Amino acid sequence: MISRLPLRQIWNWCSGLRRFRLPRFLVSAVLLGALALGGVLALRALQPAAPAQILPGQALAWEIARAAGRSGEVQAASGAYLPGDRLLLYTRTGLTDQTRVRSWAVAQLGPFAERLAKLSARETLTWVIDYGAAPGAQETLTVPVGRAADPAYYRYVSATPGLFAETGAVAAKPDATAKPSEATAKPDATAKPDTTAKPDATTKPTGASAVPTTPDGQALLSTSFDESGGAPSVWLPLSGSWGIVGGIYSQSDNSGYDFISMLNLAPQTDYRLAAKLRLGEGQMGGGFIYNAPSTTTRAGAQNVDFDQQGGFLRWGRYDDKGAYVYQGGLAITKPISDGQWHDLSLVTHGGSSVVSLDGKEIATITNVSQAGHVGLLTSVTKVDFDSVQVSVLSAVSGVAAPAATATVTPTVTASSVITASSVITTSFSDDFADGDTKGWQVLSGTWQNLQGAYQQSDLTGSDMGSVTLFQSGSFSATVRFQWIDGDMGAGLYFNMDKRDSKSRSQMINYTQGGTAIQWGHFDDGGNFTFEGSTPVPAGNDGAWHTLGLSVADSTATFSLDGAEIAKDVPLTYASGYVGLLASHSKIAFDDVQIAAQ
Repeated sequence: MISRLPLRQIWNWCSGLRRFRLPRFLVSAVLLGALALGGVLALRALQPAAPAQILPGQALAWEIARAAGRSGEVQAASGAYLPGDRLLLYTRTGLTDQTRVRSWAVAQLGPFAERLAKLSARETLTWVIDYGAAPGAQETLTVPVGRAADPAYYRYVSATPGLFAETGAVAAKPDATAKPSEATAKPDATAKPDTTAKPDATTKPTGASAVPTTPDGQALLSTSFDESGGAPSVWLPLSGSWGIVGGIYSQSDNSGYDFISMLNLAPQTDYRLAAKLRLGEGQMGGGFIYNAPSTTTRAGAQNVDFDQQGGFLRWGRYDDKGAYVYQGGLAITKPISDGQWHDLSLVTHGGSSVVSLDGKEIATITNVSQAGHVGLLTSVTKVDFDSVQVSVLSAVSGVAAPAATATVTPTVTASSVITASSVITTSFSDDFADGDTKGWQVLSGTWQNLQGAYQQSDLTGSDMGSVTLFQSGSFSATVRFQWIDGDMGAGLYFNMDKRDSKSRSQMINYTQGGTAIQWGHFDDGGNFTFEGSTPVPAGNDGAWHTLGLSVADSTATFSLDGAEIAKDVPLTYASGYVGLLASHSKIAFDDVQIAAQ
């Protein structure tokens, strides 16, 4: 609205022009032009400001918060975005256990990892999670947005009323007088290994035949290698010459560095890794690899092992290309290259690890990564290992974890103490009644435990998957599923080479809008090859249906709702992991049952 004051001023100015005896039409033109200009300015002033554009980071923060809020135990969730700095999340949850809070947060971020990686590399994700009964506790998770797919890069700060402490520790200061050998250095050809005390391969350490559960944790795995026929399936050698001889697990090649054998266990956060080791011929030693992001590579893992013929303990990490990076070490007063058995243990709690030798704490290490897989390693030395044990701990050092967290999978039917003579996952079952998704690794899609079922809700993609720990070439499996929205694309992955890739895997799923079931495989490049199909009653009716699968001798038999639909189907890949699959559909999965045959 134009005020009277500007109009009066315009009129007085135009009247003044007449004193200069300008033509009347020119004065009128000036007056009309001024009025028009004022009108345009007034209309522009009345227009609302253009809405600010919603940034990708803002939309992503809201979507993650909305997805987290769908979890039944979540009471409040919100998200925000500061361009160029960080993406902020806040959640209040009824979960009471710190370990479950962390694993839940990891599962929530997994489906959004690719989109987070597209944000600026300078930005960080910070997630504040309040949990537990009043007064409660708090967990703050931070991770570079580009590393959200890898829990090894997650950093946690924990707080309770009256206490705020970062889950980290200062590394022990290395002895300046002792210089470690570089992992890339070649052994000195002039140095001769100590042969005065050669270990007897038939002599086992005292008490190795029966290792009891440690008092500070529930045993997840315990083995004294009393098996025969080589390394059992619980071990996944990556390099070196590993085998069981006389009830001892030995690495017998002393010509190379970083020879590794990983344990086929789920990644751990709070745990104790212990073993007896005996150094043989060689110039360095052996020890542990831990907090490894994968069981198939050393890249991103940490290690603690002996050097200088057992006279020096060192710790370090492997970068994303697998190159060793030395971080610290200390001299051992009595070198362990004496041909005797020695006890080495590593107690890890998130940001720090405590190393003990023969029952005495000798070093505290600041961890680069917070969780991962574990295994054994040697460098330029023949090393014998025995009495290997992995124990799950609670988040508070020295306190045993609840029994529920000691199992390999949510409701795995195998004993919580697993010997290496048995298959590590002889069976797997999950009815999702516990509200979590432990034992599952999201391959792609948006997966959540909602209302007692495992739901995949992304309608835009194909071959969405979540994979179990179970792997075998001879097994039977059943799963119930219900169509909720989209195309009917529910099914199963099986005989998968890796849990984090569909390459080299078999599959079976609904197709053609739920009117047929197809099967086939994905090649080395992840490309689908059709192998067969059969028409079935429409599966997009909202009812629960049960898919059955039996695999043996590189063939498969399929059933739907108890009726056989294909028999003795030849398979391209003979063995591997088992998982769930959904394509362009929102599906609820329940009652997963897998058993080795």
